[in-house]
Amino acid sequence: MSDRPVIVVGAGGHGAVVADALLAQGRTVLGFVDKSAKAAKTLLPGIDLLGSDDSLDPGGGYDLVNGIGGTGDAAGRDRRRAVQLRLEALGFRFTGVRHPSAVVSPHAAIGEGVQLLARCVVQPAARVGAGAIINTGAIIEHDCRVGAFTHCASGAILCGGVEVGQGAHIGAGAVIRQGVRLEARVVVGAGAVVLEAGEGEGMLIGVPARRRGTV
Repeated sequence: MSDRPVIVVGAGGHGAVVADALLAQGRTVLGFVDKSAKAAKTLLPGIDLLGSDDSLDPGGGYDLVNGIGGTGDAAGRDRRRAVQLRLEALGFRFTGVRHPSAVVSPHAAIGEGVQLLARCVVQPAARVGAGAIINTGAIIEHDCRVGAFTHCASGAILCGGVEVGQGAHIGAGAVIRQGVRLEARVVVGAGAVVLEAGEGEGMLIGVPARRRGTV
């Protein structure tokens, strides 16, 4: 993982969390960029909003960190990936985040730009795809496969051998039973207990989880 200074793209709540984790790692956080005029309320003391991402310089000697959260299409999940890909195409490099309290097996495979936040656990033979978020206290058990840009929210538990496709969202406190395979872009509601994947469109909600509504 790079030791260059960083700028966080996105100055909302998730941006503040990743900036705090970077500081805990001993990284230098130069500031935030965000196009939203409402962004400043969640910034950390001493770390300023530098403007929009139009002010970034590919030759500036810093890395970027993706501070955009998201729990579904409307809440910014796709925007998070789109913003990162656009900036990478302009020559910017995104770096990952690993909070010092994260417990990550040396026998797990962690992709580029993955965010491993406070007290999360990633066990042996797990594979976490590029750009994924393993949020506060989430557990990824042995032999799991987590797709690129998937967000495992705070306290989510993926039991052994679970597979989740790209761009999915596993809600806070959700539990996925061992061996379940979930498709790309699936959304699992907060607190759901997924015993089987089910079929069709919609979110997985409830205990046990069933397909309901739309994403």
